Amino acid sequence: MTDKTQTCPAWFGQVNMWFATLSAIVLAFMMVFIFAGAVLRYAFNAPIAGGNEILEMASVAIVMLAVPYCTTQDAHVRIDLLDNALGRVGRLMTEIIYRVIAVVVLWFLVKSYVARTLDAREYEDVTNMLDIPLWPFYGLIVFGMGLYGIILVVQLVMMARPFWSAR
Repeated sequence: MTDKTQTCPAWFGQVNMWFATLSAIVLAFMMVFIFAGAVLRYAFNAPIAGGNEILEMASVAIVMLAVPYCTTQDAHVRIDLLDNALGRVGRLMTEIIYRVIAVVVLWFLVKSYVARTLDAREYEDVTNMLDIPLWPFYGLIVFGMGLYGIILVVQLVMMARPFWSAR
C-alpha cells in the first residue's frame, strides 16, 4: 500500500471530506427512510410508494460521493497477498499499473455516462413510479468517477515527483 500523505495533496483530502460528509448525510437519511418504511409497512400497513426508487437514487449518491474520499484516504479494499514477495519496487510498479489502468477505464466510463446524462436530460428520462429525473444521478456518476480519475492522475504525478526532483 502507498502512503497517502505522499500521493495526495492536502487540499484534495479536504475537498473530498466535504463530499464524504454529504455521503454520510445521505446514508443517515437512507437509514431513517428504511426504518420509517418498515414501521409504516408493518405497523400501519401503509408502505411508502416508490420507496425503492428513492433508495436506489440515494445509493448512487452515497457511493459516488464517497469514492473520491476513499481514494484520497487509500481506503479501498486490497489483498496484500504478494506484497512481501514483490518488494518495494514491485509494489510501486503495481500501484502505478493499477492507477494507469483505472484512469483509462474511468475515462471510458465517464465518457459513456456523459452521453447517458445528456440523453436522459434531452428525453426527460424518469423513474417508473415517482417520476424522479434520472439525469442528475447520471451526472453524479460522471462527477464521482471523474473526480476519482482526477485523483488517480494527481496521485500518479505525486508518485513521480521524487524521480523528477532527483535530477
